[in-house]
Amino acid sequence: MREIEKAFCVIVLITIGVTYGFDASADEDATDENSDQFIDRAFWFGIGIGYEKFDTNLKLTDNRSGGSVFVDLESTLGLAEEDAIPLIYGYYRPNNKHGFGWYYSRVRRDGKILVIDENFGDLNVTGIAAISDRTSFYDLSYNYTIYQDDRAFIFASFGMFGLDLSYNFRAIGEITYQDEPVTSGQYEEDVSQFAPLPLIGIATWFALTPKWSVGTKVTLVGGSYDDVSAFVISSKIQATYTLSDQFAVDIGVNYFDADVTIGEKRRTSDVRYAFSGIALGLNYRF
Repeated sequence: MREIEKAFCVIVLITIGVTYGFDASADEDATDENSDQFIDRAFWFGIGIGYEKFDTNLKLTDNRSGGSVFVDLESTLGLAEEDAIPLIYGYYRPNNKHGFGWYYSRVRRDGKILVIDENFGDLNVTGIAAISDRTSFYDLSYNYTIYQDDRAFIFASFGMFGLDLSYNFRAIGEITYQDEPVTSGQYEEDVSQFAPLPLIGIATWFALTPKWSVGTKVTLVGGSYDDVSAFVISSKIQATYTLSDQFAVDIGVNYFDADVTIGEKRRTSDVRYAFSGIALGLNYRF
């Protein structure tokens, strides 16, 4: 875990401890009542933002010759190593045993591999090579409560994880002589695939005080779909602070690591897509 995430965890623990000190003077029955209300909320809907550090690489193998090329997409091709991503998430729990959860996020990163603008007298050469990352993640799960009391619950998750991997490589160039076009060209290549894959996971949640609750979740995804096979591990630690009867703030740290293989007729693409960071969100509950 990076230093920023360690510092974040320390700050959250100190904040919870200070808040707990104030809450300790409250009546114990009020604490239990608030905990019950927290556990029994039927519907949550949240929006947020995550600030992530990425570690992605790509290996392209020619199926005929067997030759391969390995590329680090951040250090070699200039994709942003750190970036913010939007988060949309929610949860519906009609009763104490059953629930449904959903999650969506999308990455929008761009990088310039090469930029040329050279003048050789009457001859001018211009060109640009760039890469973009438009990968999206979807999560739809059914949750079954394994254990619950008045302040905590543990549930198992089963569902589908959608990995919409999307890289685009493009290059455009032109040569002019005395401002008249001599030749020009462009090249574009996509590495993209959508794969719905099965997921399993387990999550725990505990109400520490009338205002603070903490939770953890670990999710595993694995399987094959069409020409895609993948294995994904995702985990998070989250704290929630209740602002009012309907609104709460979510703060947490997360880790995501996916190994994806896309098998095509002429080539095989092996992609490692990993990131970790911190997230902040606001949820509405009723």
